[in-house]
Amino acid sequence: MSAIGVRIRDADLSLADMRLLATTAEGAGYESAWLPESMGRDAVAELIALVSATKRITVGTGIVPVFGRQPTLTAAAVATAAAIAPGRVILGIGIGHRDALVSGHGIAFSRPLAHTREFAEIARRLLRGESVEHVGDIYRIGRFRVDCTPSSPVPVYVAALRPAMLRMAGAVADGVLMNWATPARIREATEHVRAGAREAGRSPGDVRIASYLRTCVSDDTERVERASREQIAWYGSMVYYRNYFSEIGFAAEAAALEAAWAKGDAAAAANVVDRRMIQALTIYGSPTECREQLAAYRTAGLDLPIIAPFPIGEPVVDTFERTIAGCAPAAG
Repeated sequence: MSAIGVRIRDADLSLADMRLLATTAEGAGYESAWLPESMGRDAVAELIALVSATKRITVGTGIVPVFGRQPTLTAAAVATAAAIAPGRVILGIGIGHRDALVSGHGIAFSRPLAHTREFAEIARRLLRGESVEHVGDIYRIGRFRVDCTPSSPVPVYVAALRPAMLRMAGAVADGVLMNWATPARIREATEHVRAGAREAGRSPGDVRIASYLRTCVSDDTERVERASREQIAWYGSMVYYRNYFSEIGFAAEAAALEAAWAKGDAAAAANVVDRRMIQALTIYGSPTECREQLAAYRTAGLDLPIIAPFPIGEPVVDTFERTIAGCAPAAG
């Protein structure tokens, strides 16, 4: 059975909805559920709620931003979750969205690569039960250890899209979590991750590559494409993603998105995203079509496809349930 995960996040999903979807995914054979941390929700608290409502499925934070938390307290929180559900917890970290962190939380945003590397190194050591003393460029920790050492390993994943972060993740993390990937980008990313692992004296096979894949099982192509277009356009408001889109073959679109957002014109930004871009970045169609597209990602080297259902203008739980069912291992 091929491994598969599901991203569970939407503003219209209540915590009860999320517990229901995690239980549904578990019953359908999904390996893991992943929780991005949004502006007004705490992903670790939600993780505890989901592992408490399920019996087998692993739950990961995907991701918590390194600028909003200390590695010590994050490791302590995740170790506590691991005591509740041994062997079923993953810590996913990343830089997050700069504008949201700066304007929403008043957090200074600088040196993202160094922050993420040191955070990952410290958290991994603490989650292995080590007493950590650390003097680095970012963090200075006299001595710290978690009170409840996890009885089973807690993998640490680093969110990465571009070469420098991918190589760093290969050097220090247990897994890489990508976003908006194409099969071609997965092949490129795999080489960067492997190179980083080899440079650090690690086996490339020690680092698992996962990616969020926007996915929707639906026969309403027009509705799905409209919703996907809006999502891609919104991500194009952020310079980090515009640079990424440019690197994967959408340079003209990235430039046009920058121009549209400079004017604050969301409609113009959405008009930039054509069907070619939507089809490259979104999996949609019948269950069979979606599973075939997921298989293409696995062939490209993706260890863990994580479907990321998204709202298309119907009750969002319906969209999630239908997509979870259609892409489930048992459905193949």
